[in-house]
Amino acid sequence: MWPVEHQHHDVSNSCTWNGGAHQNPSLQGVFETRTAAIKHGPARRTKNSISLIDKDTQIAYLLAAPCAQLVYDLRYPPNSLYFTPSSSYAGWGSEFLRVPLTVARHNRIRLISQDFPWAFNIGPEPSAAEQGVTCLDVLNALHAALQRPLSDTEWGAAAQDKRASLVRARDRRLNMKPALWLRSVSNADAQPARQEPLILRVDWLGSRVAFGGLVKDEAFARRRLIPGAGEPPETWVVRFKRLS
Repeated sequence: MWPVEHQHHDVSNSCTWNGGAHQNPSLQGVFETRTAAIKHGPARRTKNSISLIDKDTQIAYLLAAPCAQLVYDLRYPPNSLYFTPSSSYAGWGSEFLRVPLTVARHNRIRLISQDFPWAFNIGPEPSAAEQGVTCLDVLNALHAALQRPLSDTEWGAAAQDKRASLVRARDRRLNMKPALWLRSVSNADAQPARQEPLILRVDWLGSRVAFGGLVKDEAFARRRLIPGAGEPPETWVVRFKRLS
């Protein structure tokens, strides 16, 4: 199976931050309405200072690989993310991501990855359904899905080296935030006092726990779809990377 970068077109030349012909006016309007209401320090950007839509992928630059300039560790909630100092979005937080992911404003999308075996279907917040799925919806849903405990079947399907990797990743996570595993215990009082901490889905990522952006990869999406599943929703491939 080829890596994702061998399957999709090169978008590196589209990572420019000045306005241009590929900017979508209607989506830009939503973008400015949202960001103008956010109470942060940086001065308000003008309409032509940031190109919101990646001209090749047609999704928001905020999450488009390789243009995504946010730093986000999936072991923590999205409100912990930040933008790099060199980014046009430096100083802004997760609320900045309450903008439509795509020009089409899809009400349902699917996330898959070559770094994990699951497929996650995502819808918009009920209170903002007219926007479709937003960039923040993507990160919230991805974080929530990866915080679920690994099932016995998933553990059983993992090869021996993968199991060792899962245990190492769990131990690193617990050393960073020792109480994190307790979120997965529904009734802590009913559990044995020395129960071994659970392995979570996020541990499947090993050391590649940082969000690396979304790419379109139709060939991988077709191979990943289980036979007989029918037509899937709009599908995007999630990339991950190591924290620098």
